[in-house]
Amino acid sequence: METLTAVLVGGGCFAWLQRRRKPKSVEEVPPKMQRLVLREANKDITLAKLEIEEVDTPQPKPGQLLIKVLAAPVNPSDDGAWKTPPSHGYPLPLGNEGSGLVVATGGGVWASQFVGKKVAFTGKSYAQYAVVDAFGMGPWSLPSSIKVEDACAYFVNPFTVISIVEAVRSKKGKAFIHTAAASQLGQMMVKYCQKEGMALVNLVRRQEQVELLQKLGAKYIVNTSDPEWKSALGKMMMELQISQVVDCIAGDFTAELIELLPPGGTAWVYGRLSGKDLSSINPIQLIYFGKKLEGFLVSSWIFKDGVVRGLLRARKQAAIVAKNFDIFGSQGFKDVSMKDMHQAYCSHLASGATGGKLRVRPWSFKG
Repeated sequence: METLTAVLVGGGCFAWLQRRRKPKSVEEVPPKMQRLVLREANKDITLAKLEIEEVDTPQPKPGQLLIKVLAAPVNPSDDGAWKTPPSHGYPLPLGNEGSGLVVATGGGVWASQFVGKKVAFTGKSYAQYAVVDAFGMGPWSLPSSIKVEDACAYFVNPFTVISIVEAVRSKKGKAFIHTAAASQLGQMMVKYCQKEGMALVNLVRRQEQVELLQKLGAKYIVNTSDPEWKSALGKMMMELQISQVVDCIAGDFTAELIELLPPGGTAWVYGRLSGKDLSSINPIQLIYFGKKLEGFLVSSWIFKDGVVRGLLRARKQAAIVAKNFDIFGSQGFKDVSMKDMHQAYCSHLASGATGGKLRVRPWSFKG
């Protein structure tokens, strides 16, 4: 926070802005709250120990907001924290993003503008209250047309979709391949690429997923359960002159896709849905054919050109999300309590269900 403010407006000036307005609140805040924490990690997420704990409600400092969390999504990226012991020890508060109502501030001119507003935010969101800095990449005030609960997944998937398209274009790409294309993020990608005039080849593994994407208007779809899928994909790649693939599966599958890329092509990897490490990649493809393998993390992409440009990029992307919420608003939420989230998520994964997303409601369901 201090580094950020020093870069943007000078530490002294920002400190003055923080103190200029006294703390505000719009409702009485209880002294205690509930939150969901990790008590014991396990590579098998079904064996990880998550539990509800009661703690003191956090108090915002100058320049900070206290948000009453109304909803928080469960993204595939969330369960990564359940697999590895945290570096700072247990308990580990959970959640990466959410939405809610700003009920208090710790003071400051910038923070005061958010009081009483509906916002989306990033931070430890599986809790009844969350404290966030008012000055940074978020929070984002929500327009009146968007229900606050439906904006809980405002950042991870939407910003990733927009950033991936930016990344493909940065390498002069006009088309690309996307894996796990029937996911919530994949469906957003289909609709956003249609808007942006970007050709997209969607890889799925079941016929019902093909039909789902066809209903969204997807033109290029390959079912990888078809024995001839590589031949079909190769023809599409030739037609569209594709040299980039964006993969969230990993394991051996990434290696198969790299083999199909033309010389100089790039495979971006942003997930590990297979649960397996990258493997079987032939180094000849990288050495002699100049193909590239790159990791992709949305926050790293946003801030790749430094803090100031990163904040500007984030604000621009937030405006795109707000203007196109018909594209970026997640569909088919299933509401769960903090207490029931772990079991519900594991059951959802085991079912192999396509689309849909769990949404934690800290107040609608008491843990």
